[in-house]
Amino acid sequence: MRKYLITGLIILLPLALTIFVIVFLFDFFTTPFVPVVNELVALIQKKLPFLLPEGFAIFLSRLLSLLMICALILLLGMFGRWFFIESFLKWTNKLINRIPIIRSVYKISKEVISALFSQDGKKVFKEPVMLPFPDKPNFCIGFSSGEAPAECEEKMGRKLVSVFAPTAPHPISGFLFILPEDEVKEIDMTNEDAVKFLVSCGVILPAAEAQEAQDDF
Repeated sequence: MRKYLITGLIILLPLALTIFVIVFLFDFFTTPFVPVVNELVALIQKKLPFLLPEGFAIFLSRLLSLLMICALILLLGMFGRWFFIESFLKWTNKLINRIPIIRSVYKISKEVISALFSQDGKKVFKEPVMLPFPDKPNFCIGFSSGEAPAECEEKMGRKLVSVFAPTAPHPISGFLFILPEDEVKEIDMTNEDAVKFLVSCGVILPAAEAQEAQDDF
C-alpha cells in the first residue's frame, strides 16, 4: 500500500505543480486587463440572443486578456527592434550606469541574462565536472564556467579554471570555485542530467545509467 501511495504521489505531484504554476501565471498576467475586457464581453453579450454562462464569460475575458498581452509583447518587440525604443534603452542604460551600487547590480544582471538568452548557441556553462569539496576524498558536481582571471593565475603561478557548484536541491545558489585545472575532472554527463541529479539529491541518475539500471531490473 505504501509503495502504491508513493507511486501515486510521484505521478500526481508534478502534474499538480505544473497546473498550479500555469494557472498562477495565467491569473497574474491577465488580471490587470480583465476590467477592460469585461466591458468588451458585455458589449458582445448584448448582441447575442442568449445569455453566456457566468463562468464562460470570465474565462473568455481572461483569454482575450491573454491574447492582448501577447499582442502587446509582440508590438513592443517590433518597436524596440525597429524604432525609437532602442535609443531610449541606450539612454536608460547610460543613466543607470551612473548610479553607484545600482550600476554594479544592473550590469551583472544584464550580463547573466544576456548569456542565458544568447542566440549564438553559446552556453552559460560549458560542461559538468567533478571537483573536491569540501576536501578530498569528497567530491561534488559543478559546471565549468570558463577560464579564471589572469590576475589569479599570475598570483598562483599555474593554470586555473572557474567552476560553479550549485547547492542541492536548490541549484540557484551555490559556490564559485577557482581551482587548479588538474583538480577538475570532466564527466560524461549532459548539463540537463547534472541538474536533475542535483535537484533530486542524487535520486535521478543520468539518462544512460537509469536505462541500464532499468534493463538490469
